[in-house]
Amino acid sequence: MARLRPLYRRLDAWVRNRSRTGYALLGGVTSGTAVLLLGWLLAEPVVFEAVTMAITMAVVQYAMYPTEAD
Repeated sequence: MARLRPLYRRLDAWVRNRSRTGYALLGGVTSGTAVLLLGWLLAEPVVFEAVTMAITMAVVQYAMYPTEAD
């Protein structure tokens, strides 16, 4: 577990250093891929839902931008 901690910190720093647009696109692609993968595992066609989730999450994360300093 101790070996994973530096990897997690590097990944966290990399994600937090993304621009607002990059952060939103990363979140949208990640969530859309997760929905698509889950649909594939359940053997259901969810392409429309995956694209809709990706767009929605990208827009919400762009609007909220949780890594922005106050």
